[in-house]
Amino acid sequence: MKEGLARVAYVYLPNTRYLDEFEKAEQQAKKSGVGIWMLEDYATDRGFDSYAYPVKEKIETTVSDEPTEVFQNCTVLRKKYPNGVKKGHPAYSIKMDGDRDGFACE
Repeated sequence: MKEGLARVAYVYLPNTRYLDEFEKAEQQAKKSGVGIWMLEDYATDRGFDSYAYPVKEKIETTVSDEPTEVFQNCTVLRKKYPNGVKKGHPAYSIKMDGDRDGFACE
């Protein structure tokens, strides 16, 4: 709730155990203007106003484990990228990420 990703709603007795905590977190998020609270008039007492911020066309993106910039091995890759490369970088290859931490040739 502190990240502003929800609002308190539809609370009915006896399910009020954490209500004060949730309302406090919601107020902090509103005051900070984070998450849904950064969008003016989006979160209302009646729910969310989808007309205030219409959904734009979804653009699908993918992150591939296959490199588009190919290097024979880490020694060769480090000549161009001395600190290695993160997953999503054109030179990243899962084959060069021995510990599978999303960073190749570090």
